This record gives sequence, C-alpha cells and structure tokens, in this order.
Amino acid sequence: MFYYKIHESHAGYLLAACDKSVCGKKFKSKETEFFVNPRFYKDKTATESQMRKLFRVPSSANLVGKNIVQLAIDIGLIDKENVIKIQGIPHAQMIVAGV
Repeated sequence: MFYYKIHESHAGYLLAACDKSVCGKKFKSKETEFFVNPRFYKDKTATESQMRKLFRVPSSANLVGKNIVQLAIDIGLIDKENVIKIQGIPHAQMIVAGV
C-alpha cells in the first residue's frame, strides 16, 4: 500500500507518493537529510493498481520508497539510473516534458 497526495499549481499536477512504511520517517546521508513529511505525501491510500492509474494524471511526481519507485521503473516512468538512495531508501522525481 501507498500514501499519495496530488498537489495542484499553475504548472500542473504534482503526485507525491510513498510507501506507507516510510511515511513520517527521516533519512540521512553525508550530503542530505530527508524527511518523508506526511503533510506532503499522505492524503489518501492506494493499491498498486490504483497507483498505475494515478501515474497518468501528473505533470510531475515525487516518489519515496522501494515499492513505489520500483513501480514507476517497471511502467517506464523513471529510469533506474536516475534514482538516488538516502540511507538505502530510493527517491525519484519525474517531470513530464512539454506539459
């Protein structure tokens, strides 16, 4: 299961999504500290099939967690080479060009 929230702006829709297991946690590396803020990521819950449908909506996405990032890779939205890890937790961002 995943948490997600859709943020609307003048630039379009941003899908913020994370694995439920990482929401509310803080991760650190030498270069950065990352807090998976429930206010940003947690509005609703979704299954994998629901997330596949939600991925059709946004002009950008911010994803955190092994399962949600792998799902985005599996459906071709994210290249594995563009995923960073913070304390072993995958994080990826996506922007749809031309939107």
